Amino acid sequence: MSDIYGVPSSMLSARRHLRRNSSPNFDALLDDTHPPSALVSSPASKVQTPIVMSPSTSSVSPAVRTHQYRLNAAQEHRTYQDSCQRLLTHIGSVTTICDELYRNNKDRAVFYPAYPKANQQQQSHLLSQRPITVSVPMATASQLDHHPPALGDSFHHHQRRPSIQSDHLAASTSSTLVGGSFHAGFFKQEFNILHLDLKVGHASTNLLTTLEKSSIGNLLDEKLQQCKRHLDNLYTRVADTSSKVLVTGDLNAGKSTFVNALLKRELLPADQQPCTNLFCEVLDATINDGLEQVHAIPQVEKYDRLNRATYHMVEMRHLDSLIMDEEGGDRYQMVKIYTNDARATQESLLHNGIVDIALIDSPGLNTDSVKTTAVFARQEEIDVVVFVVSAENHFTLSGKEFLWNAANEKTHIFIVVNRFDSIRDKDRCKRMILEQIRQLSPATYQDADDLVHFVSAGNVDLEPGSRKLDEPDFARLEERLRAFVLGNRTKSKLLPAKNYLVNLLLDIGVLSEANQADAASKHKDASETLEHDMPAYEQLLRARDRMEKQVQRLAEGTVMAIQQQTADRLAGAADQVENALQPLAYPGFLLIWQYAQDLCESMAQAMVQDILRAEQQARDDSQQCLDKLHRMAQDELGDFPRVASVDSMFVRPRDRRLVIDVETTDFFDFVVDDKLSGCVLSMGAAAMVGGRMMGFKDAVSSLWNMSSMVGAHNLRRFALPVLGLAGATVLVYVVADMRNAVERKLVRKFKQAVRDTGYIDAHALRIGRGARKVFRVEGYEIHSRVQKAIEAKEQKRNDLELLIHSSQESMAYFTSLLEKSTALLDKVEAVHIDQSRIEESLKI
Repeated sequence: MSDIYGVPSSMLSARRHLRRNSSPNFDALLDDTHPPSALVSSPASKVQTPIVMSPSTSSVSPAVRTHQYRLNAAQEHRTYQDSCQRLLTHIGSVTTICDELYRNNKDRAVFYPAYPKANQQQQSHLLSQRPITVSVPMATASQLDHHPPALGDSFHHHQRRPSIQSDHLAASTSSTLVGGSFHAGFFKQEFNILHLDLKVGHASTNLLTTLEKSSIGNLLDEKLQQCKRHLDNLYTRVADTSSKVLVTGDLNAGKSTFVNALLKRELLPADQQPCTNLFCEVLDATINDGLEQVHAIPQVEKYDRLNRATYHMVEMRHLDSLIMDEEGGDRYQMVKIYTNDARATQESLLHNGIVDIALIDSPGLNTDSVKTTAVFARQEEIDVVVFVVSAENHFTLSGKEFLWNAANEKTHIFIVVNRFDSIRDKDRCKRMILEQIRQLSPATYQDADDLVHFVSAGNVDLEPGSRKLDEPDFARLEERLRAFVLGNRTKSKLLPAKNYLVNLLLDIGVLSEANQADAASKHKDASETLEHDMPAYEQLLRARDRMEKQVQRLAEGTVMAIQQQTADRLAGAADQVENALQPLAYPGFLLIWQYAQDLCESMAQAMVQDILRAEQQARDDSQQCLDKLHRMAQDELGDFPRVASVDSMFVRPRDRRLVIDVETTDFFDFVVDDKLSGCVLSMGAAAMVGGRMMGFKDAVSSLWNMSSMVGAHNLRRFALPVLGLAGATVLVYVVADMRNAVERKLVRKFKQAVRDTGYIDAHALRIGRGARKVFRVEGYEIHSRVQKAIEAKEQKRNDLELLIHSSQESMAYFTSLLEKSTALLDKVEAVHIDQSRIEESLKI
């Protein structure tokens, strides 16, 4: 190396006799490349404090340099503490917002916009269109769901803050959802922290659009829970006043040797074979009341330095056997080593006067799967990662995986390429290792001059009291590491926390605006739909009343007509029932009884046939009525299948016959036809009138005189033949007239039975009831469909009203959330973290 921080190496060699110093001294750094004074600003006070430096290096005494260092350290510490406290407050506020959003997502599923991923050129173009510029670091791996950073990305990406606060709600109300994304007044930013992009394999299709809303809500719940856990970890990490430096690397890369070289004492066991089986945390003994001790810790989470029950005290001379013993790795999780450093605060890494630093020596990455996993897990709680790689073996697969994972969380990683003196073609080795670093950690590659060092830690003299100056390469490494560790507190604690808060608040702002616009769009659509649906709803109510009246009027009119038509038909059939007797042949006197029964059956069947014709007519009339009812309902309700059917009318077997019994008296009918009866009545009337005219007494006298003339004996002799002749005559007449008599008698008897039993009215009512039943089925179906249509319409209107109410609440909530997140984002961005100035002050 020709120079260090622009200082010729000859200036270092000129002052080697002064003291053993592993880093360039202040005299060497105070050259013309530094101004005589520097300004360190405090964001809290907004006052710039001058750092006065002597214009002549020879005039600066060690006491002045130490005092100036302490002033710079104190100023840096005050700046750091101010930013730290403000960030802690903001982390708590963001956690509260996440809790509110989580509860709101449980109560009502938050709308999640599925923004398509833009390619790098589109993102650059879109970012250039955004109005407000802020310097925001990119999100870490845990923040970006472990998406690897693009090669060539630097630590500082100048993003442009989106306008997440709309001018007013009306602007977002005009937004419309098209193809799963919003066209609104806000920038359609891809989510960083709250990204839920689901893909299968290398497919570019976003599966998020295929999921149900409840599934997306569950995914968002999990993401919010992750954010809350990460915020808790950030709070713990930012609140921690110490700074942890993890020294890790591949197996047998010389990690313990490098730690010993930094401490300038042979503290940890070093061997050509793997020897570290435990995490060894080296701290300044001043933390432990100035006592050098070794604490073997079975459970790290229960460790308390003041509680001897939480650890086992191990003598320093047994440290090597404890660390190298494989059984020790099973008994203990960590070893804390408190050690003294006799060097000045300007030179020491542990005893630096600014912050408590812990050097953590870890087992090799590929020692075994359990220890490798533990190293991977611990890197997230580490402030600075120092990765030691062997110049002979370069990066193994485990090392590459670790660097890839760590680079997502920590954009800058301090890399030490150890055992570089054993390499013959050093230029080729540098090119190959730097190329690997460029692929694994682009930000580290860009600052490779400060972060990548090719040294041989085994060449550092560890003899107590030795005044040998370290090699320039290792001296430069230690100076840069010290500045990087002390200055990197801001990078490792504050900048990631600020970056995470900014990205999370941006996501919350985008999510709030999307939900605000979605709620406004739903409110507008629901209000318009509710207003446009009102006439149809009122028309449906009027149609229900109108159809109920029409159905009742038409059905009852048809039923009454069917009943009257049936009664008239059956009455006419009963009056003409004797016509049913004509087809019957008279079988003679001997079968007169059977003939009489046939007469009854014939009349009954004639009436049954008329009833069947009446039923068929009723079906036809009912069918016409059903057609009218169905067409009327379809005009109001649309097409729907007809439920009622006339085929179901009168299907139940019923006895429609009128049965009369044949009696003996039915064969004798002395009441002849009307003409004969009139003649007999006329003769009787004439006799009565003539008797009155001639006198009843004369008539009786004449009969007595006749009988006296004939004589009683002769009268008795002639009476018997006369009576026999008269009886025979009567008998002959009765037998001859028996067919007509039985027909007349049974017809009169059948008609009388029709009248007495209410045969006609009963069947008319029965047929009317059958028609009414069919109309009732169809009427109920029409009423049911109308009622269902009304209920569906009312349910839709109720849902729209609930949607209007919920959308109003959502707009109010997300408007408030947007305002809070925007205000909090401004506060987070106002936390000024200028790590470059801090590093310069430390270098001074």
